[in-house]
Amino acid sequence: MKPFVSKTMIYSLAIYFLWYAAVLDPVGKLFMLRYVALVYAVACLLLSGRVLALFEPNTSLRNVTIIYISFLMPIHGLLMYAMRAGYTSDFIDTSYISAGILLLISLIYQTPTLCNVGLRAMIGSGRLLSILIILVYLISTTDAIGELGSFLYERGIALVNTREYASFSFPYIYFFASPMLIYLIAFDLSAAFDKPEMRNILKSGVSIFALALSGTRFHIVLACLFPFVFYILRYPRQKFLLLGAFVVLVMSAQTVTELPIVNEIFSPEEASNAKKLGMVSYYWEMFRDIITYLFGQGYNAHAWSSPLREIISIERNASKSELTYLEIFRVYGVLISVPFFLLLVALVRRLGLLSKDLGWLYPAFIIFLVGSASNPYLFSTNGMLPLGLILAVVSQSGRLNSSVNALTNVANRRSGHREWRRANGHGGGWN
Repeated sequence: MKPFVSKTMIYSLAIYFLWYAAVLDPVGKLFMLRYVALVYAVACLLLSGRVLALFEPNTSLRNVTIIYISFLMPIHGLLMYAMRAGYTSDFIDTSYISAGILLLISLIYQTPTLCNVGLRAMIGSGRLLSILIILVYLISTTDAIGELGSFLYERGIALVNTREYASFSFPYIYFFASPMLIYLIAFDLSAAFDKPEMRNILKSGVSIFALALSGTRFHIVLACLFPFVFYILRYPRQKFLLLGAFVVLVMSAQTVTELPIVNEIFSPEEASNAKKLGMVSYYWEMFRDIITYLFGQGYNAHAWSSPLREIISIERNASKSELTYLEIFRVYGVLISVPFFLLLVALVRRLGLLSKDLGWLYPAFIIFLVGSASNPYLFSTNGMLPLGLILAVVSQSGRLNSSVNALTNVANRRSGHREWRRANGHGGGWN
């Protein structure tokens, strides 16, 4: 007699819970959904015994990356913290350790079926996020936005405001999960390019619009360039089309860069840009110390490093800056950082070999990594949740390729079913 609830169903629920909690409760202030989701997922992981299997003789990219980020990097950071900070202050530099735990939880993707569940959860939560952003934007035109904005801010879900560039006012509806829209847009654009139906084009437009509404400069610029960048990365063999697009881009670049709004967004004198550029000299000062250069400063270095305190002085309770890759070198040093970046390069190369159905992950991950250079995306829920899933997909790509892709094939079946109904006189309406 089969059990009423299978192991796959239990794990699938944990996966959905993780992804949707990341959108609805990223810091755990809304009914503690984030913590409930994490505890549930950890319980499933411990019961599965996958953590112990991680240390079996297996040099797969997935295992090595998880061990490196979840164990070796935190151990090194804590050792350097103990040696250099000497426990002289409250420990607040927890993001790297939390990221390691979140990546470890990705071992829950044990089978191709659970990988497909993860992909559905990624796209579904991204779709929900885009709808929420647009709904908040519509409400922002009414008097109710004040109470809603306060509710979202107090619970650590979103910041709702406006931003101005060159006298242009932009909505700033920044849900803390907004960077994960990059994966939704890549999925939607892949469907639109492969099958340019109105439905797929509209979905792409909605998800890109939601990204633009999130208000950061990177997201606004990315929303404008995403289709072009995605096409270059997704279809590199179509050289003639790419050459034509490049010529048009170069010819229009002069006109575009003369626009006041573009000048202000990219101006080194703009407040945020000037702040980030000013950080570089402080990093250079820190890297002149041979110990920091080789081994890093470790965690909680703001307690003793005056250049780091200068960098983060504007932010309350901050322990690091937004310049993610420089931060990785500062915290871990060259000896630990270089292998980490080599693992990312290896993952990108493996993503480029995935089947057509999963090919959208390749440009999405590259774009996400580019955005992480000047934004604190990577060592957060926004970075580790997708990274864990991508590692699982790559590790099981052979079995995934031979299985039914739950995302694309279901959509194709629905589209084919509607066409069959029209051809047989059953109309074209929804079931």
